[in-house]
Amino acid sequence: MDGVNRMYGPDYSGMQTDVMWEVFGFLVVGSIAVFLVNWFLRRTLGVKRKRFFSPSSNYVNSQHQKVDAYFRWGGAAIFLLVFFFTYGQGPFIPFAVLVVIGIFQEGYTAYMEKTHSDNRNDFKFTLMQLPIALTIIFICAYIFLPDFGDVFFYGVD
Repeated sequence: MDGVNRMYGPDYSGMQTDVMWEVFGFLVVGSIAVFLVNWFLRRTLGVKRKRFFSPSSNYVNSQHQKVDAYFRWGGAAIFLLVFFFTYGQGPFIPFAVLVVIGIFQEGYTAYMEKTHSDNRNDFKFTLMQLPIALTIIFICAYIFLPDFGDVFFYGVD
């Protein structure tokens, strides 16, 4: 009896752990690759690294901060609505909505950096960061998670 302990019922200690290692590999390799590419781009373009939890270094001016907050909160509301309405159709549509909202948000950030930033290369880095990161994540997903395409595109006709 594989996977069933005669005395205590199902034996969950014998579950396959290879999926766990695939997810771990995806997270580690994807994160390191995105970090290294961003580091290389930052160094090549001469762009200063923005602090993660410091809003003062992430915005060019107060208007940028205000509009970015609208993007974040409005994007979250739109994502939740789309997620609940398309729940049974797979994760592709909500993810596509997140990407579109992210494109608009990064586009606005690049516009504000181009018009108001001291460093003229800030907007170039912002425009390159999202497509490169998405490409790396998708490549790592296909390498480390072989069923990624089947699960991700489930329900898309």
